[in-house]
Amino acid sequence: MRAVIRQTSDVSSKKKNPKKKSQITKVKTVKNKKRAIRLDALSSGDLIEVVAPGSYSPEENLQKGIKELQALGYEVSSDPSTLQPHLNFLSNTDHERFRFLKKALMSSKNKGVWCLRGGYGAIRLLPFLDKMKAPSKPKLLIGLSDVTSLHIYVTQKWGWPTLHAPLLDRLALKKLSKANLGELQSALEDANYVAEFKDLEPLNSSARKRKSIKSSVIGGNLMVLTSTLGTPYQIKTEGKILFIEEVSERAYRIDRCLQQLKQAGIFKGVQAVVFGDMTACDEPNKENYLDETLKSFFADAKFPVFRGVETGHGEIQRPLFFNTETHISCGDSARMLVYSAFK
Repeated sequence: MRAVIRQTSDVSSKKKNPKKKSQITKVKTVKNKKRAIRLDALSSGDLIEVVAPGSYSPEENLQKGIKELQALGYEVSSDPSTLQPHLNFLSNTDHERFRFLKKALMSSKNKGVWCLRGGYGAIRLLPFLDKMKAPSKPKLLIGLSDVTSLHIYVTQKWGWPTLHAPLLDRLALKKLSKANLGELQSALEDANYVAEFKDLEPLNSSARKRKSIKSSVIGGNLMVLTSTLGTPYQIKTEGKILFIEEVSERAYRIDRCLQQLKQAGIFKGVQAVVFGDMTACDEPNKENYLDETLKSFFADAKFPVFRGVETGHGEIQRPLFFNTETHISCGDSARMLVYSAFK
């Protein structure tokens, strides 16, 4: 039996509406062309390799993050030369950041590759990844924000599942609640783990009319998703559930990125769009026009659009597997079940 991890008062401030219930009558299934790759779950004593593919983070944060992972029972490895600030916004040169990333991905010893920080820089490594062979041993890539570039690459190019979850420097700064950290460890170690995201808000009529969806999630940070357009690494969403989150962007900037995605055909064939945290998206006058912007943009969309997945740049960053089986029960009180990547 799978263990469903539900939202609790510690990880959700949303109120239930008992008068509104979605009716589940059938599930629309989108078949994957390739058989999904399954990984071995992590356990105490397993090795996790820490990399810094994006912006610089102080050495102190790296060491604190390593101690946090060790406290969870894992062995941890990181190259002593990982952090050598470059260009004032990168953790190291492209060559060195890729060298450490390749070493971690190609290793037969570790079970996970955890990214230290987001910021910017991962997209600069994608051409280097093209020149290497796919690793013979898949392992779990962990991170969010700028790591979106890597999530897209390894899910699309190699077919791996990945985990959209807190960056290591967030653990280092002890910004995760006890419940949040506990769920994260369950996601890493329990093959029966199922994340339940409840009370999702429907943003268009399709989200209320559609019954259910069975597919898999892909996506990440909106600005990073947009940066893939017109490149060999452009996100492919046909038959997928597209997850989007963002931080510190005003409504018109959000709309601009969505327009770019639309005009690039990214929404064609998508099964659904689900929004995670859209954090600190207020206007200079403290007004917030995001909700009406999203509802206006997706009003006529033929696919369901929801909001309320608690992960992204918010205080709570729940783990969300990409490229694994996912079910959405639509309606006014929608929920999404995201299954584990493990065997």
